[in-house]
Amino acid sequence: MALEMNASERPRERLVTRGPEALKTEELLAILFGTGREGCNVIEMSRELLNKYGSLKNLSRAHALELAGRSYPRDSVKGIGLAKAVTLLAALELGRRATSEEGRHDDLKSRLDFWTMQLSADEREFIIAIYLDRKDVPIADERLSFGGVDGAVLDAPYLMRRAVRLNCAALALVHNHPDGDLTPSDDDLFLSRSVAQMLHVLQIGYYGHYIAGGGRIRRICGDGSTGKDLVLNAAAVKP
Repeated sequence: MALEMNASERPRERLVTRGPEALKTEELLAILFGTGREGCNVIEMSRELLNKYGSLKNLSRAHALELAGRSYPRDSVKGIGLAKAVTLLAALELGRRATSEEGRHDDLKSRLDFWTMQLSADEREFIIAIYLDRKDVPIADERLSFGGVDGAVLDAPYLMRRAVRLNCAALALVHNHPDGDLTPSDDDLFLSRSVAQMLHVLQIGYYGHYIAGGGRIRRICGDGSTGKDLVLNAAAVKP
């Protein structure tokens, strides 16, 4: 039987009376989980999970089956089943999307800065498209693909259809190198040139192809006629 807490100590009651910002991370996790396990209340179980992974960033990288002990049962935190794991990952993804929306109506530079930080935490390779209107205001960001050992693969026809459907005037591509090396591969350069050619036919501007990794970003290629260089925050640029 899971240990019970006094009503005044329960995270839900404290959130109502003091607000979510007053709660510790393990208390917020406890609200998501709802219950603990035999001999361990939900806050203690949440603290155990945090200590195991070290940070919310590391938790967000975990797979639901890993958190639920389906992959490596001996290394899992007892009491975290699949339902709790899915709830946790959904909440972390909502937080990521909320952060993304904060700067939605700004400029391309801010979006590149944002994705530089977001993608630096990913161990898989992602390709992001940033679509812009005629005033260079971002109208949508979209994760187009993610990859495994051999990297991410872009569905170029889908990208063109999305650009037309959104009636965007220009777009930029961002993808990450999880190892932090911003040197473009031959495939990276080929991808950028191919996208530039297709966008040129559609008369859609191409603001470049960027590689992010290790908290830095580099512009590797653009359309010679419509592309333009952007200066990012100094801390996020590799000359």
